[in-house]
This record gives sequence, structure tokens and C-alpha cells, in this order.
Amino acid sequence: MKHIFKSILIILIFSLSTSQAQLISVKQILEKVDSQIVNITIEEIAGKIEAEKTFILLDVRTEKEYLAGHIANSIWIPRGLLEFRIQKITSDPEAEIVIYCKGGGRSALAAYTLLQMGYAKVFNLEGGLREWVLAGNVIYNELGKLSVIEFEKTESK
Repeated sequence: MKHIFKSILIILIFSLSTSQAQLISVKQILEKVDSQIVNITIEEIAGKIEAEKTFILLDVRTEKEYLAGHIANSIWIPRGLLEFRIQKITSDPEAEIVIYCKGGGRSALAAYTLLQMGYAKVFNLEGGLREWVLAGNVIYNELGKLSVIEFEKTESK
């Protein structure tokens, strides 16, 4: 009986260590995805907007995030529904698509997905909306144009 118990215990420990070894982190997934997608800088996207180049700008954040503020003329498709809704926006595999989120993670995964679906000209906005705002660019919401300013918290004396 002791031998059976020890054998079962050894098998359980081995199977647990084996299953944990198969897990990969989000960071590892993003590193793999990042090696297969093309990033576009804030300056490049601002140039495209200023030059009035034709492209599709997708915001894949949550609805609340989008409503709080987004880049002008962006189309909101939440990351979880991208695969189901993209063909309503464009079914042209050669359409130029730029995707952004808050920091670049969700949009990197979205860009990878669109490439897998057959879209050839997909770009991830490097640094996302956070970098867009930090670079001094404006965002919009239902109230109109928003300029985000830096402020410093000061301690009361």
C-alpha cells in the first residue's frame, strides 16, 4: 500500500511540474507576436493623419475606454469581437489598418490576429494611446476635442 501511495504521489508531482512547464506568460506571448507584426510610431501615424492618407484606424479598447477619449476618426471594435466585426469594416485584404489600445498589448494581439485572417497591411501603434497623449496629441470624446495636460501633485505643507 505504501508503494502504491508513493507511486501515485510521484506521478502527481511529475504531472504537476510537467503541466506548469507548458504554461507561458503573457510577456512571452507578446514577445512572440511582436516578432511577427509591424509596429508604427506615433510620429508615423500623426504624419498619415496630417497628410490625410487613407487607412483604417481601429481602437480595440473597452467601450468605456473609447468613450473617455480616442484618436480622431478611429473605429471602435472591442478586442474580443474583432474577428467577428472586421469584415463589416473592410473585406479588402490589402486595406491598410492601424490598431491601437492603451499601451500596445491588446493591439499587438489584434494585429497578429488580422494578419492570420489574411489582412496584409496591418500595423500596431507602438505605445498605444498612452504614448499618443504623452506626445502632446489630442483625443476626442462625445464632448469634442480634449487636450491632456501634465500636472504635478504637490504635497500640502
